Amino acid sequence: MGSPRLSFAVKAKAKFFRLLIPGLLLYATTIGAQVNLVPNPGFEGLSDCALDYGRADKAVPWQVVNPPLATPDLFHFCSESGFFVPPSGCFGVFPHTGEGMAGLAQMSVEERIYARLTAPLPPETDIYVAFSFHPRQKCGDEFETFCYSNTNGLSFTDIEMQWQQVVLESDTLLDYTEDWTTMSTCYQSTGREALVLLGNVKTAAEEIRDCDYIQPDFNSAYFYIDDVVVAPFDVVPDTIMLCGADSAVVDAAFYDLPIAWSDGWQGGLRAFTREGPYTVTADAGECLLMDQTIVVRIPDESREVAAELCRGSTLSLQVPVPAVWPGGDTSTVYTVSRPGLYIADLLSECGERQLFYQVSETDCSINSFVPNAFSPNGDGINDELFFFFKSDYAFEGRLMIFDRWGNQLMSREYNSTQPFARWDATFKGKQVPVGVYVWSYEYRSIRDGERRVVSGDVSLVR
Repeated sequence: MGSPRLSFAVKAKAKFFRLLIPGLLLYATTIGAQVNLVPNPGFEGLSDCALDYGRADKAVPWQVVNPPLATPDLFHFCSESGFFVPPSGCFGVFPHTGEGMAGLAQMSVEERIYARLTAPLPPETDIYVAFSFHPRQKCGDEFETFCYSNTNGLSFTDIEMQWQQVVLESDTLLDYTEDWTTMSTCYQSTGREALVLLGNVKTAAEEIRDCDYIQPDFNSAYFYIDDVVVAPFDVVPDTIMLCGADSAVVDAAFYDLPIAWSDGWQGGLRAFTREGPYTVTADAGECLLMDQTIVVRIPDESREVAAELCRGSTLSLQVPVPAVWPGGDTSTVYTVSRPGLYIADLLSECGERQLFYQVSETDCSINSFVPNAFSPNGDGINDELFFFFKSDYAFEGRLMIFDRWGNQLMSREYNSTQPFARWDATFKGKQVPVGVYVWSYEYRSIRDGERRVVSGDVSLVR
């Protein structure tokens, strides 16, 4: 993972669409796509408005680590105490968005807060992690020991807090006090993340501080925190079905990040008219978030599909969506070993559709044309052994020649694009003696991918 991105924060707004247009399907993916798993991420909801020092836990379900030694504060416009009504700080700080924000002191005391995620992080999914912060300004003799530092960070931990994964931390001084800053990065779940934890994640040796007056027991930095985000980048369905000639529109907008697609399309809102796999990426600064979908089209009506089964092999019949096959099996793949008619009842929102697979049997093996004798005596007649292999389907493999004791004398790649293969009866630059030699060609037919072997023997005479 690269260094976290620092940028001025812009409030992300989810988009919701409900639209019906003939011939057009709209996937309102952003309803479930831009999901923040942090509860009460902006410290808006309070248990009550009787705020006092160290009552960040009133922003339910946020909790304070090691109270009463650590006393994180909560600032909210509903506060019954004027001290905890924004703007706070000597120059006045309003919440990044909404009505609330938390305040954490670092260094002299290590104030930290945590909340349990509303759901486990999905495995093998890119996660967008961010939070906004605003250092409190130095402002006069009252804060002569006050510092700017790099001690503000975010980590994940398990429910016992015995394991911790640091996700966001800065290696530079956080001293910009003109406005809020957002720190963000990309993350992949380990499966242990249960809590999100905010506060100092550094050792004393890693801390950077800029203080007006150095007094180690009293130096401290203070940060306002708002808008904590832990959001899976799951912005497109795994599969998008197009019924007949329909198109589909998807909005993959995600926290105002730049969106790009594997086919060159730019922006979250787009239409799909063609089948195939698509990858969507979001540029989170120094990292990319990625998600994928496959667009499949269900025909307007039932269809017959011709398929060929290689004799002696098996054939996998595939459908774009789950289907009910002969015998009652439900899957997207059905394996057959005999020719015949196989009916797949497609299970989709496109209505009743069937695919009729008419499977015929064909020969996918190759025909070999190899002389049974040759005479490498330099007379210009049959001095080399030629191998000819032919098939109705492309193939590739390895041709090998052995002596009667099983020693390999030649090994050469050969495929259907070459007119022939040959052997000049030499091994390590020397002529081999008169005798019987065995050849073997192990090949793979492109038609079904199965590996097969043809072999024979040939007499070398002088």
